Amino acid sequence: MRSRSQQAVLDAALALVEEGLPVTISALTARSGVSNGSIYHHFGSRDGLFAVLYEESFARCIAAMVPAIELGDAEKVVRGMALRYLDWVAANPGRARFLYAEPLSADPAVKLATFAPVAAWFAERMEEGSVRGFPLWALDPVVMGPAHECARRFLLGAFDLAEARDVVADAVWGAVAPLG
Repeated sequence: MRSRSQQAVLDAALALVEEGLPVTISALTARSGVSNGSIYHHFGSRDGLFAVLYEESFARCIAAMVPAIELGDAEKVVRGMALRYLDWVAANPGRARFLYAEPLSADPAVKLATFAPVAAWFAERMEEGSVRGFPLWALDPVVMGPAHECARRFLLGAFDLAEARDVVADAVWGAVAPLG
């Protein structure tokens, strides 16, 4: 459980990202009411804060997608994951912006562990042939590429995710649908 001051700093960082302002230690202290010494005590550095915020945001995103695994056949699951991702972005624009703006803040091992249920599901379906075989590294940039691009445009205020949902889900399924 996070302390009140830790949560205040994380909330302040998200608010600054949402407003398009730089996330500096001085901006965090002003916004959160927490001293800069406390920020360093809890997070070690600005990079440490970003690592925690990235880990937390990524975990929430994946947690929103994982229930789609229970939807049944491969097509329903893949389409469901894409739709749940878009819904998460629409409901959490600050966190989504942060994930897109600070990808180097991620600890690769933590990200891999968080993504493990999705990767395992895909690996099993590739083995059985219900989805096309591809390297697992391609899940994020290739398979989810259409969802990511539409999410980015939505976050810029230039795209209606609600209108694009089915088209995006079709494109994501098309990237992994078995050939033939």
